[in-house]
Amino acid sequence: MPPPLDALAAVVRVDEDALAADERGRRRDALYGLLRREQAIAAAAQPSSRAEVSRILDFAQAAYGDVIGVLIGRDDSLLDSTRDGEWSLRDVVRHAMAVELRYAVQVEYSVTRADADPVQIPAELLPCDRLSPPESEFGPSRNGGVLELLRLLGNARASSDIRLARLPDTSLGRPSLWGKQRVDVRIRLHQIGVHLSETAIQIEKIVGSGGEIRAIIRRCCITRGMHERWSASEERAILDDSYRALTT
Repeated sequence: MPPPLDALAAVVRVDEDALAADERGRRRDALYGLLRREQAIAAAAQPSSRAEVSRILDFAQAAYGDVIGVLIGRDDSLLDSTRDGEWSLRDVVRHAMAVELRYAVQVEYSVTRADADPVQIPAELLPCDRLSPPESEFGPSRNGGVLELLRLLGNARASSDIRLARLPDTSLGRPSLWGKQRVDVRIRLHQIGVHLSETAIQIEKIVGSGGEIRAIIRRCCITRGMHERWSASEERAILDDSYRALTT
């Protein structure tokens, strides 16, 4: 799991201009300290049994962390009032959920299909269209606030891990399609993280980058993503308590 979303939202909403210099410095230094601790865990030796597929999915989790960092603490009203062309901010996040689900199914199909089956996945196997995630599980994304949307995107991300983490590395060279472009499964799998990075960049384009506190939190969330799929839950829990302590 990423750092506690409620705590991150509370920390990033702090008006830095209204803080005394010593308090502002305390928060900044504490966050840099947390970033060092996140990096220390990420730099530790991973379990030797981790396959390339799992290491690729770490990049997707880090990119999800980037989405959290750029969006957490934003006012819920921005979801429907700010736009990038025809896309509202809510549209961008809902699209990210739908694409996450579609990409996972497309990768799995590329690995498990018979040699005689078409390389392109049959449309009826896709879980949703590219703009709207399935209503049964993701209906609250139509009206929910920022925290709800981030949690639902996290659910979509977790479902991809469940579906894909056990794929054998020997399958990574199999042919696949990304749109009309013929690629192998390895590149197709990397596109999951790349699309989430694209989502974070588009969100930043809509709402701006924010201040120093958000910039540090964003890096903390990215770094958490690089290890949270394999690091010890006890270590992450200690860090999470430290994030919560910043709100007191």
